[in-house]
Amino acid sequence: MATKAREIVSAGSAHAELGAALRSLRTARGLSQARLGALVHSSPDLVRRVETTERFPTRELIEACDRELQADGALTELWRAADEERRRSSPAGARVTGSVPARFNPDASERLIADWLADDGRSADPATQTGRLWVTEEDVAVAEGLLTMFRQLDHAHGAGPFAAQLATYIDTELTALLSRPAADPEVTRSRARVATGFLELAGYQAVDSGRPGWAQSYYRRALALTSTAPDRAYGAYLVAANLGHLALHCDHPQTALRWAQAARSSAGTAASPATRAAIIAVNARAHARMGQEQEATALLLQAEQLLETSVPGDEPPWIAYFTRAYLADEMAHCLHDLGRAPAARSHVTDALDGVGRDRVRRLAIDAALLAATWLRSGDLDQACAVGQEAVEYAARTSSGRCVDRIARLLADLAAHTGHRAVTELDEYVREVLPSAAQRASTTRLRV
Repeated sequence: MATKAREIVSAGSAHAELGAALRSLRTARGLSQARLGALVHSSPDLVRRVETTERFPTRELIEACDRELQADGALTELWRAADEERRRSSPAGARVTGSVPARFNPDASERLIADWLADDGRSADPATQTGRLWVTEEDVAVAEGLLTMFRQLDHAHGAGPFAAQLATYIDTELTALLSRPAADPEVTRSRARVATGFLELAGYQAVDSGRPGWAQSYYRRALALTSTAPDRAYGAYLVAANLGHLALHCDHPQTALRWAQAARSSAGTAASPATRAAIIAVNARAHARMGQEQEATALLLQAEQLLETSVPGDEPPWIAYFTRAYLADEMAHCLHDLGRAPAARSHVTDALDGVGRDRVRRLAIDAALLAATWLRSGDLDQACAVGQEAVEYAARTSSGRCVDRIARLLADLAAHTGHRAVTELDEYVREVLPSAAQRASTTRLRV
């Protein structure tokens, strides 16, 4: 009996896109993995491993596949992007974690989330250890200061080289800090909260670098630490806003909805208004992705009402970013997914107006969304004008998500290549953000 081909989720990872494109081209030509392997003097198992991202291929293998599949260099271009992604995201000296897959696997988090839901939140503090240097509040404060610095760099520049520095810090300094005994239970809890913040940021940067499998691994580690704090609200936030958003990013809206609903149920009414609003917004995003407008609209209204009751000074520091501007961003994405371009445009304009000028990545992403709403409304000139603003923001970052948003906009504009504004935008992108132009040229191979 023939077995079902393993699903390849290409969203957010150049490596996964390469595997998906290879499978798409191979099946389109009616070739089995064994036949393609024979044509390129390789084994069928290696072809399978490359397609499922279990093995990173050599350039020679991909060039041979490109020739046999008559891909006109498209596979080779994807290999270059994947190789750049791999080199950018693998810091020298970082701990080797070869077991972390490139792709997102929902099943890998299901058991952890179930265990977290079953936890009563009364985990005992670890027994005090002796004979080693104790961790004090001063040590935690130093780590917290570094976390603030890494967050500021991330907001302004995207992941880029800072992802490598953050990963190295986590694998060395933070690991050492967690291995030492705490001076008292309060230090244990504050240290866990700071460590969770580092892991959450590392996960977000992994998404930004096109490594959803790594993001999932970091988020799972962060969730496990919330039992040490203990902080039920923070755990619920991680399940919805991080793992849930990751599932959406990788085109798993049903998984995102299931996790966000679990987070909402667990958080109850004890969590802060902004925390509850953020969790509900993820529920709305999942419904919108599945075209369920009535459910999404009702949830967005609830999130908006909750956020109106929020007092910024009373909110936990990890949710302080979730302002009306960020909720407007969530609303805009929901409405865009539902095909309501004018309404989405109104909300994304509010989001842009409310985001600080130092949040360059957010400005780039929202400007690209605004351009997409103009395109859906049929105004090519306005779409291209706003698209150029998005490119200008994106070029100031090293964010993979920004590159992906610009590439998607260019791909959507490809049907109008004869229009002058479209041609000018395409030329501008090739000049100031060539990685986006390269990604756009291979978008047709996504499956």
